[in-house]
Parts: sequence; structure tokens; C-alpha cells
Amino acid sequence: MIKRFFFPFVVLALTACSNIDCPLDNVVLMQCNLYTVETQGAWTGNEGIRLTVGAVGTDDVFLSEAKEAASFLAPLKEGAETDTLLLHWTADDGREAVDTLFVGHKPQPHFEAVDCPASVFHTLTSVRATSHPLAQLPLTVDSVALVRPIVNYDDIENIRIFLRSTTELR
Repeated sequence: MIKRFFFPFVVLALTACSNIDCPLDNVVLMQCNLYTVETQGAWTGNEGIRLTVGAVGTDDVFLSEAKEAASFLAPLKEGAETDTLLLHWTADDGREAVDTLFVGHKPQPHFEAVDCPASVFHTLTSVRATSHPLAQLPLTVDSVALVRPIVNYDDIENIRIFLRSTTELR
């Protein structure tokens, strides 16, 4: 009689433990989309200018030499409340310029289950940018806007970067 009732409980316990819903991709990245300030539409590139995005204090490159990037993804530091990203613009004629994006955030540890790896979500608190003069290179950051402050597993726009340009390369 005991064997009859014991077997279903063992099977139930084994199947319950193997049914954990851990996220397959537990990487938390902030999504930044690029727009033109003139049209408010997505930036589709500027012939002759490439964009490389990296973080201050690391050799990490999130976007490398892109000519037609409408967006990029960037991780945020788990143990800090500020990240500084460098937007390095390079023209085909060799001219270069750098704009800086400052992102304030609050890290929040996130656990799905004991058997799942931990991750860190973030709440964006501020965003601002510095820009180079258009005389240096005819494409620069005009302004930035915080769209969605929650940075988690979702691939949803967090920051809008508006770019200002001149009509021709000098």
C-alpha cells in the first residue's frame, strides 16, 4: 500500500524540479536608438561617417565602425550608478570626433530561481550628452531622451539619441 502512494510522489517531485523557467538569454543590455533631429526619424547612416561605441575605462566595444546603425546595445555596470559611453565618429577623410553619453542608473539584483544564474536589472535615473562642434565633423549628438527607464531582458528602446548634421561633408 505504501509503495502505491510513494511512487507518484517521487515522479511528481522529479518532474517539478526539472521544470524551472530560467531565461535562456539572461544578458541585460540597454538599447539606444539613433534618430535625426531634422526629421525625428531613425538615423540610417551618413555616407562617409562611421560610428564606434565603447565605454570609458574598458576596452569593450559595443558597436564597431558602423555606417548604417540605427541602434546599439550596451551593458551597464553592475556595481556602479554611472556609466560613460564614448561615441567615436570617424570620417572617410580621416577626421575624428568624440561625443560622450552619461547614463545614471540604479542596479537591482534579480533572481528567477535558486537554480538560475543571477542577473542585475537597472533603473535609469538620468541621461545627458556632450557634443563636438559641427565644424570638427559634420555629424554630432544634438540631444538625448530617456524613453524607458527599466533595463531588463526586454529588447525595448531605453534611450533616444538625436543626431544633428550638416547637409554636406566638408
